[in-house]
Amino acid sequence: MVHAAGVLDDAMIGSLSPERVDTVLRPKVDGAWHLHDLTAGLDLSAFVTFSSVSAVIGVPGQGNYAAANTFLDALAQHRRDAGLPGLSLAWGLWDQRTGMTAHLDRFDLQRLGHGGMSPLTAEQGMALFDTALATAGPGTDAALVALALDLPTLRATEPHLLPPLFAGLLTQRRATAAAPAASRRELPPARHRTGPLSREQAVDRLRHQISGLLGFDADRFDVAASLTSLGMDSVLAMRARGVVEQDFGRTVPIALLLNGAGVTDIADHLVAETADVTHRERDAAPVAAAAVGEIVFRPATRDVMRLVRAEQQGTPGVTHHIGFAVRLAAPTTRERLSEVLAGLADRHAALRTAIVPDAEHGQRLEIRPQGSGVLLRWSPVGDGVDVDQRLRELMEPPFDLAVSPLWRFELLEYPSGEQVLIYGAHHAVSDFPSLVLAAAEIGMGLSGAQLPPGPSLQDIDLLLGAQRAAGRDAATPQGLERYAGCSRLELTLARPRPAARSYRAATEFVELPEELLERVTARARRLGITPAALWLGTLTVFLARLRERERFVLAVPVDTRMHAGALDALGFFGIPIPFAAEAAPGEPVADVLRRTDSRLSAVLEQGVTLFDAMPALVSAGLHRDNAPLIEVYFNYIRPQALTLHGLEVLPAGTGYSDLDLMITVVPDLGHLRLDYSLDILDGPSCARLGRAFLALVAEVAAGTADAMDAMDAVDRAAVETRAGAPQAGEAEPAGIAIAATFALGNLPALVDTALEGAGLTTVEAPYHQVLASLHDPAGVLSAPSTAVGVVLLRAADLGRFGSLTDDVLADLAEEYRAALRALAERTGKPLVIGFLPARSEDRRLRGWEQSVAAGLHGHPGIALLDAGSWSRGTGVDNVFDEQTDTLAHLPFRMEFQAAVALTVAELVRAVRRTAPKVIAVDGDETLWSGVAGEIGPDRVDVGGDRARLARRLLEWRAAGVLLVLVSNNDEATVRAVLERPDSVLGPDDFTAISAGWDPKSTRIRGVADELGLGLDTFLFLDDNPVEIAAVRATLPDVLCVTCPPADELADFLTRLWPVAPRAATREDAARAEFYRQEKVRGAARAQTSFAEFLERLQLELDIQPLSAATVERSVQLGRRTNQFNLRPSLLDAQALPRWQREGEVWTASARDRFGAYGQIGVVAIRPDGDTLDVLAWMLSCRVLGRGAEERLLRWLADRAEALGCRSVRLTAEHTDRNVPARRLVAALGGEDADAPQLQAVVTPARLREFRSWNAATTRTGDETK
Repeated sequence: MVHAAGVLDDAMIGSLSPERVDTVLRPKVDGAWHLHDLTAGLDLSAFVTFSSVSAVIGVPGQGNYAAANTFLDALAQHRRDAGLPGLSLAWGLWDQRTGMTAHLDRFDLQRLGHGGMSPLTAEQGMALFDTALATAGPGTDAALVALALDLPTLRATEPHLLPPLFAGLLTQRRATAAAPAASRRELPPARHRTGPLSREQAVDRLRHQISGLLGFDADRFDVAASLTSLGMDSVLAMRARGVVEQDFGRTVPIALLLNGAGVTDIADHLVAETADVTHRERDAAPVAAAAVGEIVFRPATRDVMRLVRAEQQGTPGVTHHIGFAVRLAAPTTRERLSEVLAGLADRHAALRTAIVPDAEHGQRLEIRPQGSGVLLRWSPVGDGVDVDQRLRELMEPPFDLAVSPLWRFELLEYPSGEQVLIYGAHHAVSDFPSLVLAAAEIGMGLSGAQLPPGPSLQDIDLLLGAQRAAGRDAATPQGLERYAGCSRLELTLARPRPAARSYRAATEFVELPEELLERVTARARRLGITPAALWLGTLTVFLARLRERERFVLAVPVDTRMHAGALDALGFFGIPIPFAAEAAPGEPVADVLRRTDSRLSAVLEQGVTLFDAMPALVSAGLHRDNAPLIEVYFNYIRPQALTLHGLEVLPAGTGYSDLDLMITVVPDLGHLRLDYSLDILDGPSCARLGRAFLALVAEVAAGTADAMDAMDAVDRAAVETRAGAPQAGEAEPAGIAIAATFALGNLPALVDTALEGAGLTTVEAPYHQVLASLHDPAGVLSAPSTAVGVVLLRAADLGRFGSLTDDVLADLAEEYRAALRALAERTGKPLVIGFLPARSEDRRLRGWEQSVAAGLHGHPGIALLDAGSWSRGTGVDNVFDEQTDTLAHLPFRMEFQAAVALTVAELVRAVRRTAPKVIAVDGDETLWSGVAGEIGPDRVDVGGDRARLARRLLEWRAAGVLLVLVSNNDEATVRAVLERPDSVLGPDDFTAISAGWDPKSTRIRGVADELGLGLDTFLFLDDNPVEIAAVRATLPDVLCVTCPPADELADFLTRLWPVAPRAATREDAARAEFYRQEKVRGAARAQTSFAEFLERLQLELDIQPLSAATVERSVQLGRRTNQFNLRPSLLDAQALPRWQREGEVWTASARDRFGAYGQIGVVAIRPDGDTLDVLAWMLSCRVLGRGAEERLLRWLADRAEALGCRSVRLTAEHTDRNVPARRLVAALGGEDADAPQLQAVVTPARLREFRSWNAATTRTGDETK
């Protein structure tokens, strides 16, 4: 049985009507389905439907036809699944115009047939039919594509320009397969032309050639129109280039064909090329071919000379070092990696190139036939080693430019077995695409792929040829006029620009949503511009809004690999081109994008370099002694379908740059890279800038950004950190991310309303894509701006688009449990998981929800809500809306949505409360039911919901919170309850047990004094409202909460502590153990004198420079340490690098014979002349009075002498809590500890002899100077 019916009625979506869609669907959908029904009882040997390739790749104007054919493909698979024969053949274009194609002319056929496909002959079609029929059967595909490929065009197409359908069918060619660019460009003219090429001749020939390719009549072809607006795509561009090369003997850059050029522009290019080639042939000296094994010399390019001269004139050479870091998915050996790197050096001359003196030109390139020396350094490292720091250390030493290689590679091998490769090069022999291409080849080599053998000089020869081709004569005055009137941007978003440049820099990654790239490409195509122009134009709008500028200058590194046709070459192929950016207030964004595209093409054609534009830029007043001439560089790395086999890119840089900001869009790697100057930017401000820029790109791609208006002050504040404003403690933008198995409707807006004033906004995950959203590292649930994740599940929704078997349900349960746990662990953010009601009474579905919940119960960071939690106490009984559920998968009425929103808002507030350090809990009718002193400790009830409370308290203890029992009982009775076998909590789980009849407020204060903790870190839980009121009145800093009866405990715990707590740091997790050890230390102290106690304590400090592994704990110490803190101010992750730039930051960890304390201190110091200034000193109260202060003072003395300082300055500011710190400084300086500010300037010798417990070592202020 063969179904071959079909009707065409092509139209764009906006022109389609239901009748036109039915016309196309009827013969295919209805006809095939009727055949399927009518042949149900027949023993068929074959059931074949004729589908179309339009259902696979899409053809403009054939949306209805594609849908009809997709049904045929699905029907064939449906029959196969039912055990029936089924085969769908998706045919390409046939050359015989019959049936549906009878009305098409040759231009229509050309239009339908482009994209790497050729028309099928009848003989080819029948042969394909026979082959498909003969091979059809069980285990084979039910849907096949039958078409003829235009292999010459596809093989000539650059790999990154191949249509995705064909990308895996062809072996990617390397640039070595083609003649060098220079030789291709200088082919002799066609034999039938004898005189000079005139513009009219070129236009006439091009009109006939290109109109035919695009499917237009040559007589009606608009030679001035942009080819991209007439349908030119990447494959047609490759065809056009081949036609022009064959006829004219000249190569047209692909960039020209795709950047808005028309036929007249190409003709102008060809005429200019003919004259230019004639001139070069007359004047250029031939380059002698090198014999194998010889050292080869080539002239240094102008941009290489620019880098060399910049270093000679004072720019630090390290600013021209670029680097990269990748994590290896599978471990390798030193020998294997060395072999791969040796092959890389053989294939690419850039790894064998040096820059040597030349008597005539000053410098020239020396290329050796083989790599010299060992490329790889193999370094075993400790677990805490920071990749970014090691890359900086690798690339910091200067290169000897006269000695190759000007590249460095180091593999970091961690004790865990993890391996990270860091590498980099001097910019004179590399650029950012080179680093990415090198990673791709290294990954291929380590995976066992065969790569072409070397050695080769191709890269360096292509580089010289490409830059000669890209270059032009000196820029005309008319071309430079655009720079007049431009302003500086001054991106001082974090701090004012210093008087002298430090050249220090850092790197930030912002993930690119996958769908954003597709939308950008589609929007660019609709506007008739390139994706690069859309990104650059959007950046223009963004910066114009942010800095309130209309005209400014950006720099665009133009990759000349395109000119050379050498997309996989390594070297300095990027030519920095100054770009005059412009966006006027009120101007349509589309106009800015089109102007950007036009100007970008113009500067590419004119070849205006930084050298050419420098006088104009200086004349425009853009020069500053302490700043780069052009502040922002924008680099778009065109997609090449690169795959980094077995490698993961890590955010790391060399730590130095001579730019303010380099924004690099890397579609192949899926992220936006920002390299920024630490003089004026920091990590948070740069990350905010990147996210805000991507948000605007998303608006532009969606077509919702209409006019170039000023950025709202609120939006601007979200990007900027005002110069001079306090940075400590600044909160990142916070959001509530919601994912659901059903459509959310008004729920996000209702949550926003319920959280009004909380500084939170709600964002949605894609509809019905919960599992994908849980796994997506770039999704809203994983976004850095997300404060709380909310996942709403209904098992009934899982079967909305297909049936659910028991096996499928079981698999989904495990997938959801694993994905939810992984998300909570990966992000460290609270995750609320709610199961909502459904009309279905299917017990399997209820069981699925219970199974998922059971696997998540008690998991740190996760809150669970069952289906009955949402409307409890709200009076909402009518939950479901059948009509909206059927139409839009909106299952709930507005009233219930409001109840859900209120519940979510309450939970969000609860999980964002600051966690207590101490939970003081009552015994009778709180921790257990009954009064132990009256009915006996063996008769009180410690089970049921009381046990639930006890388990939650144990979870808090595991997260580092101290538990204290405060009970109106004698201690023997309390301990008897806790020692029962069925008691969840035992005596050792409590840091203190206070039993007696003194007021609880008195006992809580005593515990606080004993622990050395503030009362504002306590939470008190008691069932008696009188006790609660008394403690609240006496100790207002304590958070007092009334515990309800046992039957209300479950809901109470959900409201009070909805999320199972997690330990933020290792020290948090071990805090309760620290205090247990402290009891042992106290007993030892009581048995001896204080000096003997300290000696027997055997306290040891490990003082190390701040590392990535200790940043989080250091920030935590800054937030929590209020007793020994010289200058109490909220420390955050941005203050630490600032202190590192100004001086040094060290961390201290401690242990003694009773156990380890973990990290207990942070010290920041800075030399100030011959005095060492202590900028910050924080010390955990857990080590106060144990000799830690004296050991750190001795360390400060040693460090001062090592830095050449003769004295140490300690300054203590006055707060109510930092009494220990003030007492120490006062004892050193001989001043009053209650003074508003204390300062002691002491000698290293004085610091070494000081003992806080020995009055003989305290002196007057005069003795300390």
